[in-house]
Amino acid sequence: MTRLGPPRLTPSQRTAGTARIVVAAGILFAVEAALRGSVARTMVAFAMLALGAGLLFFAKRAD
Repeated sequence: MTRLGPPRLTPSQRTAGTARIVVAAGILFAVEAALRGSVARTMVAFAMLALGAGLLFFAKRAD
């Protein structure tokens, strides 16, 4: 019997998907913060980028 629905993802694929979303949000947040000239918001945005990059790194290593 054929299973309907999306294919099952491995844990590393799910982590990589989450990391891509975090990185994209971090980029948008960083651009917005830089345009407003807020140093604190820019630092938080770069922390989000670092978190997303770390997740991507560990997801790639898990494969």
